[in-house]
Amino acid sequence: MPQPTALIQLISEQPMPNLLPLLALRPARVVHLCTPRTALRSAQIAEGARHAGVTFDLESVQLTPMPDIQETGGAVRTAVAELRAAGLNPILNFTGGTKLMSIGAFACALREKVASLYVDTDDGLFLDGHTGPDLRVYFGDDLTFTPVARRLAVNAVVVAHGRERVTGGRDWRPFTAAARHLLTHSSEEQAMQGAIYGEAGLLPAAKEPRTPAAWLSLLDRPLALPGSVAGLVRTSGLLDFSTDTPRLPQSTRAELEALSRERVSDFRARYFAAVRPLQQAVAFFGGSWWEVCVAEAAARSGFLRDVRWSPDVGERAGFSAEEDVLALDGVRLVVISCKRGGPGRQRLVAHLAELTGHTEQIGGRFVRRFLAVARPPAGREWDALRARANEAGVRLLTPANLESSSAFAP
Repeated sequence: MPQPTALIQLISEQPMPNLLPLLALRPARVVHLCTPRTALRSAQIAEGARHAGVTFDLESVQLTPMPDIQETGGAVRTAVAELRAAGLNPILNFTGGTKLMSIGAFACALREKVASLYVDTDDGLFLDGHTGPDLRVYFGDDLTFTPVARRLAVNAVVVAHGRERVTGGRDWRPFTAAARHLLTHSSEEQAMQGAIYGEAGLLPAAKEPRTPAAWLSLLDRPLALPGSVAGLVRTSGLLDFSTDTPRLPQSTRAELEALSRERVSDFRARYFAAVRPLQQAVAFFGGSWWEVCVAEAAARSGFLRDVRWSPDVGERAGFSAEEDVLALDGVRLVVISCKRGGPGRQRLVAHLAELTGHTEQIGGRFVRRFLAVARPPAGREWDALRARANEAGVRLLTPANLESSSAFAP
């Protein structure tokens, strides 16, 4: 492959057609042609590439809000001349932007005899525009996305779509045995629901404490676990077993006590950090055991990579949201939303619309969506949910099909 290379790209709202060539070519320099609307996306794509281990000198050229064929062609011609003068070998990616931008860029590449490519996300291929040297000179013989997929991780895709931070998630393995037990022993799982959310439970009606003092009042309350469940989680670190009966974890007791009596400037950050292990313990028995089952099955399926359970997605110094399960299928982000089901199952249909909108924000158009329901409805409710899921492009997972070899197949 001749070196060094430079990549000229047209930027649009969908970042994957711009991110993938960066990972495939690993150019020394990149020129992004943006409109005011897509200028921020240019920086996000570059940051996503950095998360995949690809760095380069970036120049973002801002065009007018509605660039025509002549304006775009002129911008490409200028970029090609500057790159060649710098001793770089320019390649054009004309996939993004508007149709007029693509036409102008392609026409310029044809006149300047510059290699060009189109990113075919449906078929997973880089297509040669045949405007200059053969694309295989730069890519090698494999023009599929397969080599790129090996370099891609969940965080690179999500960051390219505008989120600043994606954590690695939690290790589900210490909880797998308990999660499977709760899945296959519904009476014990329902008893756990009562111990957590029942009238005499830790959090009646799922109302979570709002102050350090209120959380402290729960730390000495025993948790009524079935004996078999207690044995399975004893070594997981999820609960405290220093007394005769298990309790919520005690690791942040001192911090909660300090926060309950002192005024501190960083109260919000310290408070959320202190209650996090308590929330995780409650959430596991309240339903996130099902997330563990799904994450374990996804990792074991062989179809998905970089499976992450309970990763935080959000801003570096701001709001973050906890996802249930994220993974990759080739270069496509996989988002799995997990619901226990049970009473109020009609809310599952409404959740489908929320899931579609949310996944587009973190994975764009090319995301794969799953809704996993531990206690699925029956009869007409299930038929209605399945019909709406098909319309929304969401695949349903239940305990009945989770173990199937095709559950996560494309």
